[in-house]
Amino acid sequence: MKKTGLLLFLLLFTALASAQQRTLVQELERDIPGRGQIRIESDVRLDSLIGKVSDLQSGSKIKAIGYRVQVYAGNNTRVSKENANEAGKYIRANYPDLSVYTEFRNPRWRCTVGDFLYYEEAYDTLRKLKKETPYKGIIILRNQEISVPL
Repeated sequence: MKKTGLLLFLLLFTALASAQQRTLVQELERDIPGRGQIRIESDVRLDSLIGKVSDLQSGSKIKAIGYRVQVYAGNNTRVSKENANEAGKYIRANYPDLSVYTEFRNPRWRCTVGDFLYYEEAYDTLRKLKKETPYKGIIILRNQEISVPL
């Protein structure tokens, strides 16, 4: 009796785990703010041929070369460090969808935002930040190592 109950439990657990996984087509069609939308029209049987995407795969990131938007750059002083951190806090509070990086790159402290593969995405963010934030010396940095979600 215990073996039958255990077997039923395992079958139920496996069915629930597989029901939560998304197919590759569903993963591609998922709406993510700040990214384009993809709509795929295909036969339903295609989903069973492609397979499932695990949550581990959907959360992983790769390194690539791209663009970031520099919000603040100061010199090598304690005040500049505080200003860079304040800029980072401001962006995190008002733009939670943007990733924020506050770092020291010799000889200055700087606050950069975003991980953009394409210049157009970085430019849109630059225009938005120049219009809506008190920071006016905002520029786009090229050839930055960025993290891109898979």
